Amino acid sequence: MEVIEFEISNNANKEKYAFDIKYVNEVFRYKKVTPLPCTPSFIIGIINFRGKILSVIDIRNFMGFTTDAKDFNEVRQVIVVKVNDFEVGISVDNILGYYSISLEEIQKTVLTITNERKEFFIGLTNNSTMLLDIKNIMLSEKIIVNDSVF
Repeated sequence: MEVIEFEISNNANKEKYAFDIKYVNEVFRYKKVTPLPCTPSFIIGIINFRGKILSVIDIRNFMGFTTDAKDFNEVRQVIVVKVNDFEVGISVDNILGYYSISLEEIQKTVLTITNERKEFFIGLTNNSTMLLDIKNIMLSEKIIVNDSVF
């Protein structure tokens, strides 16, 4: 499996994540994210990506690792992910690279994740990177915001 590895800062420490590169549409530096009021805390805002409006999300907040909302001014890099026809930007602090990993290298029993979030993880790599199941994240009903504000 080919994966893209990235870092996200969490206060004083940095956490490493990775997911299958086949769902990555593009990676780029982005300077202007427009905040979107009345949305869940995992939605940082929206961007104009090649004429399309994309939501930019904080993956840590989405998975419940933090309740702190990431400020739209703190977005450094965005990984545009596409599953089926659904496309979203994921805010990351640093792209570490991409590499191949064999399924035998993944430690599946090490993660102590609650059942609610277990479907979002594949396991832990040998270098302590959390391997995410980005397809399950993107297809989750939780990521679709279908609320009206009047």
